[in-house]
Amino acid sequence: MRILFLILLLFSAKILASQTIRGTVFEKESGLPLPFANVFVNNTTLGAASDEKGRFTLTGSFPNEIEIVASFVGYVTEVKTVSFENKNEIKVDFELAFQESSLSEVELKAKRDKAWEREFRRFEEVFLAVPDDPYKYQIEIQNPWVVEFENIKQKRGQNYLRASAQEPLKIINRALGYRIDYYLQDYRLIRNGSRFYGQVFFEPLNPKDAEESQDWEEARAANYQGSIRSLNQSILLNTPDSVAFKLYQVLPERMDRRRTNEFYEELDQSILAVSKDSLLRRPLENGNFRIFLPGKMEIHHLDKPWPNQYYQDVYHALSWIEAPLGFYDIDRRGVLINPTQLMLSGYLSRQRVARALPLDFVPEDQLLVQKPQNEILNNPSSKLNRLREKAWITTSKPYFYPGETAWLGGRILYHEPTLKDSLSRVVYVDLLDSKAEVIQSATFPIQEGKLSGALVLSEDLKPGDYALRAYTHWSRNFGQLDEFLTPFVVMEPGYFPTADLPDPVEYFGEIQVSSSYTLRDSLSYRLMDLELALKDGFDNPIDGEFILSLTDAEYVREFPQMNSLEQAMDWLDTALPEDVGAELSHPVEYGISIQGQFIPDKKRRPLINPITIVRGDLEDYGQVDTDSSGRFWATGLYFKDTAQIAVAAMDSKRKPYGSVTLDSLGKPDPPSEFPRMHYQKAPLPTDEDIFDAAGDYILLEEFVKEAKKEVAKESDWYGYGEPDRVMTEDQLAMSLNMMTVLTRMGFNSNSLKFGNYSYGERTGAPLLIIDGSKFPFLENQEFVDMINSYVPKEIKSVGIYTFGAGVFGMAGYSGVVILETKRSERIREERSRNFNSKGFQLFDVLGFTEFEEFPKNPPADQYLKKKPTIFWEPEALTEDGVFKVLVKVPYGVRQLRIRIEGLTLDGEVFNKKIELTF
Repeated sequence: MRILFLILLLFSAKILASQTIRGTVFEKESGLPLPFANVFVNNTTLGAASDEKGRFTLTGSFPNEIEIVASFVGYVTEVKTVSFENKNEIKVDFELAFQESSLSEVELKAKRDKAWEREFRRFEEVFLAVPDDPYKYQIEIQNPWVVEFENIKQKRGQNYLRASAQEPLKIINRALGYRIDYYLQDYRLIRNGSRFYGQVFFEPLNPKDAEESQDWEEARAANYQGSIRSLNQSILLNTPDSVAFKLYQVLPERMDRRRTNEFYEELDQSILAVSKDSLLRRPLENGNFRIFLPGKMEIHHLDKPWPNQYYQDVYHALSWIEAPLGFYDIDRRGVLINPTQLMLSGYLSRQRVARALPLDFVPEDQLLVQKPQNEILNNPSSKLNRLREKAWITTSKPYFYPGETAWLGGRILYHEPTLKDSLSRVVYVDLLDSKAEVIQSATFPIQEGKLSGALVLSEDLKPGDYALRAYTHWSRNFGQLDEFLTPFVVMEPGYFPTADLPDPVEYFGEIQVSSSYTLRDSLSYRLMDLELALKDGFDNPIDGEFILSLTDAEYVREFPQMNSLEQAMDWLDTALPEDVGAELSHPVEYGISIQGQFIPDKKRRPLINPITIVRGDLEDYGQVDTDSSGRFWATGLYFKDTAQIAVAAMDSKRKPYGSVTLDSLGKPDPPSEFPRMHYQKAPLPTDEDIFDAAGDYILLEEFVKEAKKEVAKESDWYGYGEPDRVMTEDQLAMSLNMMTVLTRMGFNSNSLKFGNYSYGERTGAPLLIIDGSKFPFLENQEFVDMINSYVPKEIKSVGIYTFGAGVFGMAGYSGVVILETKRSERIREERSRNFNSKGFQLFDVLGFTEFEEFPKNPPADQYLKKKPTIFWEPEALTEDGVFKVLVKVPYGVRQLRIRIEGLTLDGEVFNKKIELTF
């Protein structure tokens, strides 16, 4: 208590009643006073303009050491550090030099181009607000044209992008109620990091009414409580943990062990609770304080509910702080004296200019104890934004002819990528004519956020302008903004479209793609060993996943791309329109879905009943409940083409009764605006017509024989494909029981669910498969009992399917657990596989669209005809930055165009075209 009392005395002694700064601003060249110059205390609302004689006065309560800034348009800004040293008044003069390189506003605007626009968007994400911050839409740079970008290449150290501004950035922050002048001194961006600093003056905005004033005060208080400044004061004054923060020390030597996703499993293992009074705090002679850290600290923001994927059982924000020197210095207000003394990550590192508060802001006591708003989880608009998804699709070539096959590849974009396990597994693709009428539809599965498929165009399709639309049932909740729509050009045979191509744009840090190949001849085609290498802006290998297309450049002409992935990613920055309500009437689909109405045969029977759904002869089956009006919804079926589905309501004696009707899922409304390409038509230089059609490459029988799969072995997960998560025998040996094993693999033993899987749906226990035998639709306790009947030492391996559970149909709706015992004894199912459909109503239901994959492996004894599309791979993935593939090239092809489009594994978009001439 004596130490804390001493600190509080020193803290209070440094706060002087009133302090004054006086001085004069001069023009350096002439020595004359400079009237109406801006003078302010850095990072505060304390500022003034010099009078007609260049004089200024600032009055307030200042820290012991502060920065004073003087500026004037057309002059170089000057910054001076001053110290009061227990003085009530100090004098500071400035001499501002004329800025000879100053450009006019018109000149600066004229220099803007597409490369600058792209860099400026990235600048805003680094400087103003992170992409998913709700404040992003409430803060704006009003004079963006003053920002200049320059690539800096160094002989030593990393190259970087530098941003500078000859004038202060004029910023309006409507979230916190400030007008900000930011004098940018340094901004550096490398591929995986950034830093910026400058001098800042805050001017409070005038609220339009009392409600807006109150909103600003509460928002400011909430941001103060989550800031590093508030944390430092909490440590300095040793406030109770229950107020806002709880501290834990990270044990690096225990982080190498296999971590769990449970906080209480990690407590006292990889982290140790630390009380604030155990941290050493020392007052310094200059009135500041030094805080010593025992190592890397994990900070739990107890009053900040926030999406958190680090622990499954923690629902507040997390941060980590680390002092490379073992200590860091702060002033009495908790402000870092030297920001480089402290490394921040997690929630604290999210704060940008949008979250910045002036140093002279002190929240009112009643606002400090008030529970702050949950900005992300409770804000309806933000919550809905997190649940949004949108399809993006590209095609094997930019235009098509009637009768051709258009191969499709794409991915699903998520506003909150951590929720992708919880969202759609089905995407719908429509071909629309110029009247926005659907003339062809297809349904494809979504696998790990990616999709592929094909549309076989009718030979009777009239050449002209069409549109390709893609959406999920869930995305229909959010309107046309979340639908994918792009022009789809169908040309008259013998012609190709021509249009002006945009100039290629290069920007700093752009992913580079290089190609190398060797060619050798065979009897029926040429063999090309193609290698594509991905490197970042600093020539380092980088991994990515992408869609790869190789076309014959003589027959497939260049054409503007209207649906690039980079353009699609702009959707992530869009907020929901205000007229989009919170009612989510279109459920998430985990497979082929059916919906309908149950009608009881007697009025006295209740409308709420279990509905049994069976596909074929028990290939898949499940039960769902109707709602109070008799409506039912079932999803998770997995089949192609058309299947016969039996549906019936069952009474207590398991006999069908009543009747059911099935409803169509319907289609979205026609687009409000039909997309069109502007192009001209030109004849091909040859009379030879070559088209893309899967059957023309290789006879189907030969292709099937060529691609025949081996019979699945027990070690191949019984033919179900590789699980999403696997635990092997060595890893199992470290677990006490099987429920602990599942918990370490992301299973929540309370809800019997895997993470966010099956969002918003009431589900039963996961499907359990033991040595190849299925145990579907277990009650929760039955599932737990069967799992606990085994001990880890009896198990050879455990596989978990969540996103990949679609192949198991409705039975895998809640995920799948496969256990392979060391005995590997298959438990045979004793029930009959014969289904008695008596009393059931039978319906033909369309499943996923059957399509022929692009033929990559023609037999060596068949001549390979020329084709526009030589190779198509919608799911290419590099290894150590390199992708290798063997391509079969028809004889007579003289020029290839390679197009790749995708994302690096850390989320950066790249889109490249390479031309090879043989």
